[in-house]
Amino acid sequence: MTPQPHRKDFDEHTFDLVVVGGGLAGLCAALAAARGGTRTAIVQDRPMFGGNSSSEVRVVPHGASHGAAWGAETGIVHELILADRATNHESFFDHGLINSLYDLTLFEAARSEPLLTTFMNTSVRGVLADDLAEPDGRYTRRVVAVHGSQLGSEKELLLRARQFVDASGDGTVGSLAGAEHRYGRESRATFGEPLAPAEADETTLGSTITMRAKKIDRPAPYTPPAWIARYTSPDDFVMDRRLYHIEKEQFGGYWWLEVNNPFHQIDDYEAIRDELHRHVLGVWNYLKNHSPEKERFTNYVLEWIGQIPGKRESRRFVGDVTVTEQDCHADRRWPDGVAYASWWIDLHIKGGINNREAPGERENIDKRYSDYIRVVPFSLPLRAFYSRNVENLWLAGRIYSVSHIALGPVRVQQTLAAAGQAVGLAAAHALRHGVTPRALADPDGPYIQPLRQDLLRHDARLLGVRNTDPTDLARTANVTASSSVPLALPDPIGLPDTKHRWQPLDTDRAQVVPLTTGRVDEVAVYLRHTGDTATEVTVELEELQRIWDREHGKPVASAMLRVPPGHEGWLAVPLDAAVTPDRPHRVILRAGGPATADVAWATATPMPVGTVAQYLCVSPGGPEDKNAHLDCLSPAEVDLPAYELWRQFRKGAHGLRLTPEQRPYEARYAVNGAAWPEDLPNLWASAPIGQDPEWLRLDWPEPVTFRHVRLSFDTDLDAGCDKRPGFYRAPQCARDWRLAALVDGEWTELHRETGNIQRHRVVRLHAPVTTTAVRVEIHAVHDDTATFGARIFEVRVHAD
Repeated sequence: MTPQPHRKDFDEHTFDLVVVGGGLAGLCAALAAARGGTRTAIVQDRPMFGGNSSSEVRVVPHGASHGAAWGAETGIVHELILADRATNHESFFDHGLINSLYDLTLFEAARSEPLLTTFMNTSVRGVLADDLAEPDGRYTRRVVAVHGSQLGSEKELLLRARQFVDASGDGTVGSLAGAEHRYGRESRATFGEPLAPAEADETTLGSTITMRAKKIDRPAPYTPPAWIARYTSPDDFVMDRRLYHIEKEQFGGYWWLEVNNPFHQIDDYEAIRDELHRHVLGVWNYLKNHSPEKERFTNYVLEWIGQIPGKRESRRFVGDVTVTEQDCHADRRWPDGVAYASWWIDLHIKGGINNREAPGERENIDKRYSDYIRVVPFSLPLRAFYSRNVENLWLAGRIYSVSHIALGPVRVQQTLAAAGQAVGLAAAHALRHGVTPRALADPDGPYIQPLRQDLLRHDARLLGVRNTDPTDLARTANVTASSSVPLALPDPIGLPDTKHRWQPLDTDRAQVVPLTTGRVDEVAVYLRHTGDTATEVTVELEELQRIWDREHGKPVASAMLRVPPGHEGWLAVPLDAAVTPDRPHRVILRAGGPATADVAWATATPMPVGTVAQYLCVSPGGPEDKNAHLDCLSPAEVDLPAYELWRQFRKGAHGLRLTPEQRPYEARYAVNGAAWPEDLPNLWASAPIGQDPEWLRLDWPEPVTFRHVRLSFDTDLDAGCDKRPGFYRAPQCARDWRLAALVDGEWTELHRETGNIQRHRVVRLHAPVTTTAVRVEIHAVHDDTATFGARIFEVRVHAD
C-alpha cells in the first residue's frame, strides 16, 4: 500500500471571482473586477506581480504602439505604465533592465483596491470541478474551487468562487479542469493560414532569459564555466542575431536567446532554463574574451542574469471563437470586440538559438515576409476569452483562444493586459447579472453592448466603438475653447540631411492626414530632385476608413506635378477636390520608375497626432529569390501570398501643406464619442499656454445636475514603454488643471490638481452640482519649451 502524504487542513475562502496568475493580464483583470464592485482574489505564484515584465524576468512590456502609430493601449495598463515611468529612475530601452521599483508600482495598485485580496507565493496545483450533463453538450465541467499551496506561510488554501479567470500563463486551471486546449502549430489547412506550416507539429514560440551588463570603475576579468555554449567569432552570430546596445554603459538583451522545440515549454522547463544559461553566458564570454571589441569591455560586469525563462507560448485554450491569421490582416469589427492588437505577426523560428540555418525571426532577412506580417490594429472578440466547455472559466493572457499564427501579434504584454481588463470587467458584469461568460458575450444578447460602453467609460480602448452612453451629459453640450490649432505638418526647410530625411520615390509614398473642411483645393509637397532633367510625378488623393489602412482607399482626385531638375523646396499642385469631411485621407506621390528615381520627399518630426506616413509594398508572392533555398521560408513552412499593401513609416511626417487649412483639433472633437486617434485625431489641442490658462467649456441650454467628470488627457499614444525613459512625464500631458462650474453667475472651483501624470482622471464630487456650464482649465503641461498647449481627448459628465 502506497503511503499517503500528510497535508495541513485547508484554509478556505470564498469570493465572487478568483483570478489565478498575476502577470499584467491577470493583474489588470483582477483590478478591473474589483473596481467593478466584485469581491475578487488574485493568486500569484511569485512574490511580485508582473509575470514576464517583473524584475524576475525583465521582458519590456511592449504593446500596440510598436505596430501602429498612435496605437497605444489605454485603461489600467496605461495607468500602471505611466505611474512607473514617472517614479522610476531606470530606462527600459531593452529587456533585462526592469527593476524592483516597477514591481512596487504594480503591488501598490493591487493594495489600493479594497475589494481585492492577494495571495502571493501561492501555486495552484489542484482544481475542484463538477461534471455537467447539459442537453446540448457544450458545457461539460464547472470549476468550484482551486487549491493553492503558499510558500512561506505553509498554508494550504482552498479558494471558492462563482467564476474563475485563468491567467496562469500555462493554463494550469484550465488544464486541471478539463478545458479543451491546443499546443503547438496547427497545419495550414486547419484554419487556412498562409503562415502556418503544411503539417501540424508541436513547435511553439520559445522562452528567453535576459541579462543586464554595466560598466564599473575597474577591470573585471571573466572566467566562464566549462559548460557554456561557445561563441568565439562574429561569424557565430548567424542570420542577423545582432548584439545591439553594447555601446552603452549599461545594456540588456537579447530576444533571440530563445529555446523552443524539441523542448516542451512545460515539461522541460528546468532543461530550458539550463540551456538558456548556456547561451546567455556564452554571449557574455564572447563579449569579454573573444569579441574584436573585447578591450572596450574590460570594465564591464554581468550584473544580472535571469533565473526564470520568460515564456512566449504554452497551452492555448478553445473558446467559442478562435482568432486566426485572417482576423489579423483585416479587422473583423466583431460585435463583441473588447480589445485589440497591433504587434506584427511575430512567430520567431523553429529551433530558436540552436537553429543555425535560420534567423531568429524571418522578417530580419526577407523584406517580402516582413512587409506581409506588419498588420494594423484589429479587434479581439470576447468569445475568445472563455472556455467553450468549462461553464465558468474565463481566459486571460497568452492562453486564450487563438491559433499559433494569431498568437504572434496578440501575445505582447500591454495588449494582453488591456484584454485582461476587458475580461475582469466582463466577469464583474456576468456575476452581477448571474449569467455565464457565454451568455454575457452573446453578440445578439442584452449584455455585450452595455459591457463595451462600460469599458469605454473606464478608458479601455476599443476599435470602431464610440461612446453612446445616454447618461453622459457632455454629449448634449455646446463645446467651445479658448483656442485651437490647425493641422500643421513639420516644415522640412533647413533641416540636416539625416538618415530618414529624404524618402526616395522608388515606391509610392503617402501621407495620411485628417481632412475636415469638405474641400482640398491645393496640395504642396517638399521635394528634392537630383537629376538633370525635369520629371513629372502623379499626385493622388484617397479617402480612408482609418489612419492605419493598408488597403487602397477610395479615389478622390489626381493631378500631375512637374519637378524641375536640381529642385529642392515646395511645389504646389491644384486638386480642386470635394472630399468627405471628418475622414482620414491619403495624399500619394506615385513612383514612376526611372523617371522618379532621383526624386525624394522630405520628412521631419514630430508627427502631428492622428497622422502617419506610408509607403507601398508590392510582392508577387513567396520569399525573396535570395532566400528561396532556406528551409524556414520553404513552402513546407510558409506560403506567402502575393500582395499590394501600405506600410507605415514612423520616422517622421512628409513635407505637406493643404489648402484650405484643415482644423482637426477643435473643441468639438473632445465630445465626439472617441477618445483616441483612429479615423481622426479625436483631440482638442490649444495654442501654447501663456500666462492665462487654456480652457474647454461645455454649455447646456438648461441646467444639468452632475456628480462626476471624466477626462482623458494626451499622454503620447505613439510612444512605447521603451521610449519612455526614467522619470518620464508625457510632455503634452496636463500637469496643473482645474474644473469649475458656473453657479449663480460665478465660476466656482470644483476640483484642482497639480503634478498630474495620468491620462484618465475621474473627479467624484462630494455632492451633486447643478449648472449650465462647466469649464476645464489647463494651467500647465509637463513640457517647458512652450511646444505644447492644452490637449484633451475626451470629457464626460455624469449625474451618477
